[in-house]
Amino acid sequence: MVGKRIFAKYVVLFFACISGIYIEFSHANITSPQIDNSLIDSLNNLAYTHRRRNPKLSLEYAIKAYELCSKTNYIQGRASTIHNKGTALAVLGRYELALIDLFEASKIREQIGDISGLVSTYNNIGHVQSEMGKYDEALHYFEESIKLCKELSPIPDIGITLNNIGWVYFNKNKLDLALTYFYQALSANEAINDIRGIGASKGNIGTIYRHMGDFKKGLEYHYHALNNAQQFDDKYWEIITLREISKDYHSANQLEKSIEFANRSLEVASALGFHVEERNTLAWLASIHETNHHFKNAARFYKLVHQLSDSLFRVEKAEIQNQFFTVYEFQAQVKENQLLQMEQEINSKIIRNQKYFLFLSFALIIISLVFTVYIITTNKKMEIANLQLKDKNCEIEQQKEVIQQKVQAIEEKNRELEKINQIKDKLIAVIAHDLKNPFNNISGYSELLVSRYHSFEKKEIQEFLKIINESSAKGNYLLDNLLQWYRLQTMSLQFLPLQLNLYNIVKDELLFYTSIAQDRGINIINSISQGITIHADSNMLKTIIRNLVTNALKYTDKNGIISISASYNNREVTVAVEDSGRGIDPLIKEKLFTGEHGVTSTGQGGEKGSGLGLILCKDFVEMHHGRIWVESEPGKGAKFFFTLPVPEDTEQE
Repeated sequence: MVGKRIFAKYVVLFFACISGIYIEFSHANITSPQIDNSLIDSLNNLAYTHRRRNPKLSLEYAIKAYELCSKTNYIQGRASTIHNKGTALAVLGRYELALIDLFEASKIREQIGDISGLVSTYNNIGHVQSEMGKYDEALHYFEESIKLCKELSPIPDIGITLNNIGWVYFNKNKLDLALTYFYQALSANEAINDIRGIGASKGNIGTIYRHMGDFKKGLEYHYHALNNAQQFDDKYWEIITLREISKDYHSANQLEKSIEFANRSLEVASALGFHVEERNTLAWLASIHETNHHFKNAARFYKLVHQLSDSLFRVEKAEIQNQFFTVYEFQAQVKENQLLQMEQEINSKIIRNQKYFLFLSFALIIISLVFTVYIITTNKKMEIANLQLKDKNCEIEQQKEVIQQKVQAIEEKNRELEKINQIKDKLIAVIAHDLKNPFNNISGYSELLVSRYHSFEKKEIQEFLKIINESSAKGNYLLDNLLQWYRLQTMSLQFLPLQLNLYNIVKDELLFYTSIAQDRGINIINSISQGITIHADSNMLKTIIRNLVTNALKYTDKNGIISISASYNNREVTVAVEDSGRGIDPLIKEKLFTGEHGVTSTGQGGEKGSGLGLILCKDFVEMHHGRIWVESEPGKGAKFFFTLPVPEDTEQE
């Protein structure tokens, strides 16, 4: 009985060994289907060809090529596919998604040494950065593209890059530099007889001439560009050039022609789904009607611009999320396929074991030898399988971390987009409401002076000029606060604290308010000791003083007093701006530095503030690690306090 058991064990072990060897041999000879790289190249060529005339179709071709690349090791084709996908997204105005793909394409091309492809990718990255307003980053990539061009032989077409650099300088309002680069691009394109490039360069030159005041010359160049775009069926450039011709006619006071070409640009952009250019043309049509006092039409177009902007934001957000879920589902499918393959291998082994069992009875003599071989082989396989399992577990953990990082990145991007949207709403609110009155005053009274100058007396003209001057000063003050608040929100404002004389800073700032205070009969007193020094950013300190003094003037009655004083308190200086005005309501005082809507009140002259001034003061003081507060009662004036640090080696008086 014991011998039979041992014999049966040997038979089973021998069978397992033989079947395992056979399965490994069979598995090693299985070949997977091959993807033809020429198909990927064809799809990439189609994506490139349609990138401007039909970017949606171009994106579809790029996505198909990307799916094929996932099944092969064609690295160069993969880089071209991702590049084309990013280019199509950029033309469609989805800049954040476009940058993700273009940066990935640049990394692959750097790794494989594809200099020619890298030139194109760097140029497209620069173009997207420029469209997003990041001009310094855009110039960096354009310059890198030109450097790489010089490493190639023969040197490729650099007209596109020169045109892009020209646009950066145009957006930075350096028209002479922009015109120089556009003419260089035109020469480069003419040297290689690039008809499309020649048309683009002429369109750019026409835009510069219009901004320089030469409308006729600008129109001539733009018509050349339009003919070229239509000849090559380049819808993207056709949309832009039609809008530029509309601007030329508007500058030449030909309103009907301007509206006609703007509507043509809008029709092409809307039909082909160029949503960013559709939004730009809608904004231009709104500007035309507003300039010509067609306010109802202007409001209608501005509403369409706002709706389209919100739609673009929602689409881009949804596509970022869809891209994440697509990657997640793809990885889950790969894991599921691997588990199914392992299950099939196990079932195959069981079936083969049953077949070979009938043929092993004649091999009892060599069972002992086979058993030994089997034990050794099995141990090795178990060790290898354990190592593979550990590696697979590590890979799964790494993929899980990558997915979590992507989720966090997307959430962070969503928060940034929400913050940017809030900044945009605040900017629109301030521009639409607070800047409207001063500019309406300037426009209205200047129009009266131009059209009916001789019908007014000298005293009336002086009064009008005084109103225009005060309105322009108020507008400039609001714009300065708005600009500094925007820079603060976007973290582009530099903080450069220095050792400063507080008395001199306040003295210089009060010079701007002398005439205003005299007209209102208000006495401004600088009670600060000349020996007080502080450690602060000069521009921020001036802004704080300006806003507090402006508020004091706004709410102080005629023949009132405004006093500025300062005193040392431990390692800081406390500055006070006190007025003899009407004071602040307790409910308003609690929310004075929050920026909530409706917190501000009307001044002595009927003016109403934006609320940005005190928000700036609070943010700037806190950047100096200081505090700001107010003490006031209705009818008893107001006293604003803020603290600033003093230099470490300063002796307190």
